[in-house]
Amino acid sequence: MKGLFSKVKNQPTRRRFVVSTIRQEEDLYETAVFATSFWYFPKSLSRPDLSVKTHSKDEAWETHYRIAARLATEYPARLFQELAEG
Repeated sequence: MKGLFSKVKNQPTRRRFVVSTIRQEEDLYETAVFATSFWYFPKSLSRPDLSVKTHSKDEAWETHYRIAARLATEYPARLFQELAEG
């Protein structure tokens, strides 16, 4: 299974996250955010803090990089709430 992975250290809270984008089906991609330990090992692989599904590769990559960039500078709880609602 191929995918796109980014390690992110949140500046305001100093927490660490992994942003992962994988292809689930022919035209379905999932971008998930996991809270991690100090060594960037996810605390729970079965329950991501945020999951966003998209239908094209370009849209999935754009979502991945947008979430990773915002997660580095914004408070995670606010970002997760905003993205879960929208």
